[in-house]
Amino acid sequence: MSDNIPPLDVNIVSGTVDIGTKRPKENRASHRTFVLTSANPTANVAGYDPARRCVIINVLDNPVVLSESTSQASDLANTVVANAFANPNGRLLAVSNGSEYYMETQDELWLSANTYPTRVGVTIIREI
Repeated sequence: MSDNIPPLDVNIVSGTVDIGTKRPKENRASHRTFVLTSANPTANVAGYDPARRCVIINVLDNPVVLSESTSQASDLANTVVANAFANPNGRLLAVSNGSEYYMETQDELWLSANTYPTRVGVTIIREI
């Protein structure tokens, strides 16, 4: 054997790794059921999230009020039984009866109830 190995001519046509490409975006879902009670009549169901694509809400037992802040959700117009949602501070969501409320938003979302217990199913879809 000889220690003198001749060099090979190599011609690179293209690379196998594109530095500029990113992995494709994926949607991830999380599911939760909130139970609103007289001790906890409000719930923060979603904080501000720029990666969130949508929130799907299913009201199971009693109407709820959808709000954008803790102060709006805690308003007595939303949590006192005697008011019966006569003038809710936020958007009143009726019992879903099999349908769902679909919202494309990245904002903070709160729910309030004045009849207890009230169960609300929430699905959040995020793009990662």
